[in-house]
Amino acid sequence: MTVREALGRLIKGVHADLGDYRTLRELLDVQFEAALKHRSAVITDIADRISVLTTQMEKRRAERLALAKVLVGKQPGAVTISAVSARLPANARPAFDEWWQTLETLVQECKRLNQRNCDLLMNQHEILQRVLQTDGGGTYAPA
Repeated sequence: MTVREALGRLIKGVHADLGDYRTLRELLDVQFEAALKHRSAVITDIADRISVLTTQMEKRRAERLALAKVLVGKQPGAVTISAVSARLPANARPAFDEWWQTLETLVQECKRLNQRNCDLLMNQHEILQRVLQTDGGGTYAPA
């Protein structure tokens, strides 16, 4: 693979991730709303969609790392986005750096939203467990 081909594939992957992280952000918001309304079928559907999406993004992340190694070498510490950016033509570097910064911002936002959703679901589960444990076999006991 040539340097030009590696750069092209890497840039294409960053663009795909930008779109997918925007989609993930939307899915996490839908998941949160579904959790607030206790819509388990929607929560399950969204979880499945998120799983497919994150699998695709993980494959691209692994490919991006391999492509970066092709571009900057395999020594430890040499494979950084700064080093990859330095390999770009000078006129393309600012756009790539902006895309990468946007991607990093989206990743952090999705992590925050995922943690928010996790906290909500865990709190709901904890409350349900307390209700079932303190019920004493009355209202919520199996028939």
